[in-house]
Amino acid sequence: NCDSDRRQFLHVTSVVDTPRFANPALRVVATGWKFSGIYRRSSGAPLTILAGSDRALNGSQVNASGVNVQRANQVLASPIGNNSGGPLTSYLSPAAFAPPDIGTLGNSGRNSVRGPKTWSFDMAMSRIFQLRERQKLEVRAEAFNITNTFRPGIPNTTVTNATFGVIRTALDPRILQ
Repeated sequence: NCDSDRRQFLHVTSVVDTPRFANPALRVVATGWKFSGIYRRSSGAPLTILAGSDRALNGSQVNASGVNVQRANQVLASPIGNNSGGPLTSYLSPAAFAPPDIGTLGNSGRNSVRGPKTWSFDMAMSRIFQLRERQKLEVRAEAFNITNTFRPGIPNTTVTNATFGVIRTALDPRILQ
């Protein structure tokens, strides 16, 4: 599994135009608006469970940032703990992983566990006003994560860390522009 691998995607989009009203005052105010929405849902990102230290005693598995990337042992069939994806929940089960024995490499594969599912619901409204024959003005408002709902980030993936498996980050809150 590559780092950007997502097995399932669902994208639903819509655009609705307001009708042309017969009433002159209502036509000026309400005609020509466009309302659009985008709902996206995808499976979680692949995660690599790390041992947290040089358990193999070879010193060779360090990435460009100086972080040891030796993998942990998966000791239970299911690595998922609480899959509700709520804040501060233990998404990965600490009992499912253990540091490998000294002098050995871990048995868990690279990107072998799926992180929490992600989703977003964004909306926009816009209208183009004709100012002159060759001049137009577009008015636009956009809202990202319009429901302002918690969307889980990636849990901690280092087994020797006290917060292993816990979701301590979130995707963006509601953003208006």
